[in-house]
Amino acid sequence: MTGAADMYDEVIDDATFERARAEVRDRPYGVARSAAAEALLAAAERLGGTPLVAAALLETIVAYNYGGESPKSAVSMGRLLRLYDEQPGEFSPGLTHGVYWHLKWVTSSLLAAPEVPLTTIRSFLDDMERRFRTAGHSMRPVHKCRFYLADHTGDKAGAAAEFAAWMAADRDSLTDCDACERREQGRWLAEQGDDEGALEIFEPTLSGMRTCAEEPQITIADSLLPLTRLGRLDEARTNHLRGYRLVRGSVSTYASVGRHIEFCALTGNEGRGVEITAAHRTWLASPAADADVHLAFLGGVGVLLRRLVALGRGGMRVAGVPGTDGTAAELLALVERDAFALAARFDARNGSGFVSGQLRTRLAAKPVVAALPLGVRSVLVPTPRPAEPAPEAGTSLDELAERARASVKAGHPGSRAAWELFAAAAAERGAAVTDRDAADLADARAIDLVNSGDLAAGIEQLRIAAELFAATDRPGPAHVARARAVVSVRHPAAPEGLSADWAPGLDATTADLVHLVSQGRAEPADLVSVLAARMMAARLAFATAEEETQAAARAAYEAETDRLAAAAAHHRLGHRIAEAGEARAHLAVVDGDHQRAEAELRGALTAAAAAERPWAAASTGRLLGGFLLHHGDAAGAEEVLLSVLDAAQGPTHDPTLYADVLAALTRASAVNGRPAAAAEYAALAAQEFDRLGDRLGAVQCRVTLAALFKDLDRPADAAAILEESLPEVDELLGPDDVLHNRWMLGTSLSAAGHALEAADVLVGAAARAAAQDADPGIRATLAGEAAQTLAVAERRTEAGAAFPEAIRLAGEAGRPGAAVRLTRAAAWNLIDGQYDDGADEDAARAKVDAGLAKFADAMALLDAAAEDGPDLDRAHERTATEVQWSQALWMEDRNDEALRIADRGATRLEIGLPRFESQYAQLVTVAARVEKHEFGMPELARSRVDAALLVARTLRAAEAVRTLTELREELA
Repeated sequence: MTGAADMYDEVIDDATFERARAEVRDRPYGVARSAAAEALLAAAERLGGTPLVAAALLETIVAYNYGGESPKSAVSMGRLLRLYDEQPGEFSPGLTHGVYWHLKWVTSSLLAAPEVPLTTIRSFLDDMERRFRTAGHSMRPVHKCRFYLADHTGDKAGAAAEFAAWMAADRDSLTDCDACERREQGRWLAEQGDDEGALEIFEPTLSGMRTCAEEPQITIADSLLPLTRLGRLDEARTNHLRGYRLVRGSVSTYASVGRHIEFCALTGNEGRGVEITAAHRTWLASPAADADVHLAFLGGVGVLLRRLVALGRGGMRVAGVPGTDGTAAELLALVERDAFALAARFDARNGSGFVSGQLRTRLAAKPVVAALPLGVRSVLVPTPRPAEPAPEAGTSLDELAERARASVKAGHPGSRAAWELFAAAAAERGAAVTDRDAADLADARAIDLVNSGDLAAGIEQLRIAAELFAATDRPGPAHVARARAVVSVRHPAAPEGLSADWAPGLDATTADLVHLVSQGRAEPADLVSVLAARMMAARLAFATAEEETQAAARAAYEAETDRLAAAAAHHRLGHRIAEAGEARAHLAVVDGDHQRAEAELRGALTAAAAAERPWAAASTGRLLGGFLLHHGDAAGAEEVLLSVLDAAQGPTHDPTLYADVLAALTRASAVNGRPAAAAEYAALAAQEFDRLGDRLGAVQCRVTLAALFKDLDRPADAAAILEESLPEVDELLGPDDVLHNRWMLGTSLSAAGHALEAADVLVGAAARAAAQDADPGIRATLAGEAAQTLAVAERRTEAGAAFPEAIRLAGEAGRPGAAVRLTRAAAWNLIDGQYDDGADEDAARAKVDAGLAKFADAMALLDAAAEDGPDLDRAHERTATEVQWSQALWMEDRNDEALRIADRGATRLEIGLPRFESQYAQLVTVAARVEKHEFGMPELARSRVDAALLVARTLRAAEAVRTLTELREELA
């Protein structure tokens, strides 16, 4: 159809009116649909006739109600009621039902317009009650509407009374659907603080047992905070993931978008909330809903913006809205101004401050949980780094310095922070820093800089530290600083031209330090630190050695490792023992001795733990866990990784270490058959990689999370994550991974009941695979899924064109079983779509004939297959084909053929029972029903079933016995 006006000018009779009416109903809710409904009304008025005008008025009421213009519906309802009162005989039972059904809507929707006085609304309610009583209808809808009024105006006692009356009244044909009623009942309970009661009411809707045009998507949004408050976080995450994609951009679920934004704001997902707000920014500038719904949306956005400002991110750009700079702070001012202005209009109409009070309470909400990883990508909202704790009053600089030295001696990751606290205190007090303290400060800064990859700045701090250590007669630490500088220069990542020519070579440093230790002028720990530096230098040399020098480099590496291990053991330095153990494990891996490598890593983990350095143990545990996982011991890997998880997550942890441990735990838990636990780890890991700015690590975790959700039969969750990850998947992953992720997205959407969207994704993926000449197996899989999903989506013409190519690709990929299954699917596509596109009887019969012929094609493919294989169980596919073929023949009144195929198949299966007992029973069922119902031979049908039962009992085919017994009773 072209424009609405053009089409409705062509409405000339009842048939064209109904086609136009169907076109209106196909439009999404919004201004365009409302305009189309008005054009339909104009066409009805032109034609004349009360029934047509009444039907068109009902269409305008629906369009206004769901399209953000519900106050207009009162005008249409007024006209409709006048028609009904004046000409009740012109109203069919269906139209009469429509009048009463939509009267409830109009009465309640008047509350959405603050310009409508309460007296008018109460008058409508009284008229509604009179009409319902006169017609003998239940008062349940009346009590519900009176409940809305009392609740909206803050009359809690009145609301409670009407709620009780509503619940007690009988249901009848004018009662709202169960899902819609449960939504409002659950909301009321949640507002009263009864989250458990609310969720109990919501449950049938959330589980999919109760649905309608508005549900479950609105109830899903309403459930988010009750679930979170009760600690049911996995359910809350699932409901956000599956629910948001159902409401985004939809005017009819405007307020629900606000609830999803609010949920994000209160669960540590501010970045996700920013993305959703930005996607709906036009609603901030140009409201697209009724006043009450817009107020609800603004409330959710306001919660997010207040949270951003509280985090110190008021200057963060959120969304481009005219009249603002788009930052959180300016948008908050706009949102609060508009929201409180709307609330004030309602309060003025209601004669109270109730609506404004509700808004203030909502905006003041605090986070329910600190962080609930959702698994989806989002804008990064950095949280302010916690300020370093100020020293206690009266703490001297000497005390702060000693605490920092103790931290360094313990190898604590927070050593630099301790020294920076000292430096800040000295600066604040205007105190001079001694050379001794300055040396330690420079050394702590140097280690942090080198470890972070800033080698040039780190080496400069090492030079300063070495000079100050020497100047303060601390030769041991001076030599350690020099040795570290020499090793840093040799690192492959060192900038070209970087040098530490101020430092002597490692041999000279080591010799001098051995002498100093023997004289008691240096600590043994300093010597061991230099030996650790030597080992690292040897490892770097081995890693970069040419083939001809590799053996010598390996020997030198092993020698330095042995020297470090001996010295560390002699001086009982557990952390250095662990370091040497990790190096020995590395050498064992190089040698292919995996048993020795595991033993060395376990010894290193024990040594690190004994040294009371949990941060070091976490690093070793990550190595050991990854090693075990790689070599097939997932159970051992999970045990090790769990043992170090808390240490990796500590307050001074390396965030990269924590993310790596979580990613490894994801893989280990999944292999160990614990997909739910693996999904939790994957979501956490994705969040950590996001914080690190590691986009590749994050998207890999998200893809893994989606696959886990798919395995957990949570396809909607998987689809939500994959859909939002596609841009990063396309950018960061390889072409085969891109295709695989589109396959996962398409099949997840299909499993979640979104066949049309699934078909678009899979068709696009199949085209992409063909364009890039992907692996034949990948092409066959995508083409097959695309064809089948097109059929499920009832896009049968496209499916009919796609099946032959999919069947061809399956054959070329060596997948005869897939070719057979696709051929059967192609048959059903033709048979089920025989009357599509207004086909007449001849065209429909031709489609059926073509479809039935495809079952014969499937049999021919099986006959051509020489043997079974990974893709093909010939007996299974032959049996499945016979069952479906016989059923299709019977459905299409090809009864002789149906009986022949069913009889032949059942006879063939008898000897192999109980294998294929279900299919055996199905074939017998087709044959018996054809004999009784189509051929009028009930005795023959009963005899057939009796004989089949005897065979099934003799061969102990219990499932077949149950099915055939029920069939025998049916035929009696």
